[in-house]
Amino acid sequence: MKKMLIQAMVAVLLVSPISVFGMDKDLLIIVTTGDRVTQLMSLVLGIETGKKGADVSILLCGQAGSLAIEGAEEIKLKPKGVSPQMLLQKLIAGGTTVELCPPYLPNSSYSKADLRKGVAIAKPPEIATRLLDENTKILSY
Repeated sequence: MKKMLIQAMVAVLLVSPISVFGMDKDLLIIVTTGDRVTQLMSLVLGIETGKKGADVSILLCGQAGSLAIEGAEEIKLKPKGVSPQMLLQKLIAGGTTVELCPPYLPNSSYSKADLRKGVAIAKPPEIATRLLDENTKILSY
């Protein structure tokens, strides 16, 4: 019996080391700042953590909501000459969930038709679930 228990524990460790050791890889990045450098860095970290296996999702609110708008002013930053919008598009193309805070559009001159392809309107109950999930890491900029 003891041998079977040990074998079962070893099997669990081999099959799911990530969840056994508390290393689940969900990352919610909340971006609110209008500072382009900070926006850029938050998205760089999203790309890099995604490469390392994290399931990354992005929530845009406040001034950062303009990143979700197709055709909004785009400023390319040094040293690589990329804009936050370019990195956001890269994340979307890679399957990252990108959502916009629901109050953004009604309090702006934009409509849902102005959203960049791949950006959805966030559902607060779903965001709340992610925020409270013990396996989700949260970065806020």
